[in-house]
Amino acid sequence: MTTARLAKTRMLKATTELAVARSGIKHNLAPWRAAFDRRRSLWIVAGGFASGMALALLPPRVWSRIGAVAGGGAALLARSVLTPMIAGALVARKPQSVSVVAVQSAAAD
Repeated sequence: MTTARLAKTRMLKATTELAVARSGIKHNLAPWRAAFDRRRSLWIVAGGFASGMALALLPPRVWSRIGAVAGGGAALLARSVLTPMIAGALVARKPQSVSVVAVQSAAAD
């Protein structure tokens, strides 16, 4: 077998394994998703209530520590070697927008 054919076979096998794993995850999460969808507004209100209680009951010192940890983690991530790769992957996944000028000029032709 050629190298290209071996690579294609490995890619097909990996794609199949990924599809099987995704279907298993969807199957396992289906009851949870159905329960959430039945009472979506209740979950939103309960989440808002819980966050309001946390804001009211936890002292400012705790919130400042949480902010410091989050900020420190974000700074470490921003200085990471992986940041350009992550940014490139996010930009590559972003759908390309069509220019209005290009659409208008194509319609005029």
